[in-house]
Amino acid sequence: MVWRPGQVTPVHDHISWCVTGVLQGSEYEEIFAPGPRGEFLTELTRRRNPPGTVAGFAPPGDIHRVRISGTGIAVSMHIYGADLSRHGSSIRRVYDLPLRAPAR
Repeated sequence: MVWRPGQVTPVHDHISWCVTGVLQGSEYEEIFAPGPRGEFLTELTRRRNPPGTVAGFAPPGDIHRVRISGTGIAVSMHIYGADLSRHGSSIRRVYDLPLRAPAR
């Protein structure tokens, strides 16, 4: 994937597991968990993924948002455990719920 400066995904999860590797630039990822009744999302963590970062996730528990900050292009490789040509997208669900900061 090639990401432009300022690009951001909606909060979403995926249909299958995925392994990602950042090749250029940095991706900033926020990971969320649903509230007890699914009425909101709580931010669990934020992380910066610079070049060389390899990460993986698998449903359930893969609710996240990715953004590109700064002025440069970011490039990452994504390997999914599903045939995306059959599904049309790696995204299972987009979440339009209120976001809450973690309790500290």
